[in-house]
Amino acid sequence: MEQAPQRSEWQLVKCELARRIREVREETFGEHGGPLLADALQLPFRTWLNYEGGCTIPAQVILRFIEVTDAHPHWLLTGEGTKYLLRDDEP
Repeated sequence: MEQAPQRSEWQLVKCELARRIREVREETFGEHGGPLLADALQLPFRTWLNYEGGCTIPAQVILRFIEVTDAHPHWLLTGEGTKYLLRDDEP
């Protein structure tokens, strides 16, 4: 069984996740689209900024983020593979 990451490794994982959610937000809502995304997630904008800054993101928020942006969960976690989920209307 794989060991749980050490504290410093978790910090790296959180920082990388924050970088990737910011990247998706900029691509889907624009550079200054943070307030729009926060509204779509029904969050205060400041809370969203905290998540982009590396604060722990609650599961229900990251799941809603995936639903709103079509970000691929595996890519969000690892940075590997396809960034976005394929939609039903795409080839």
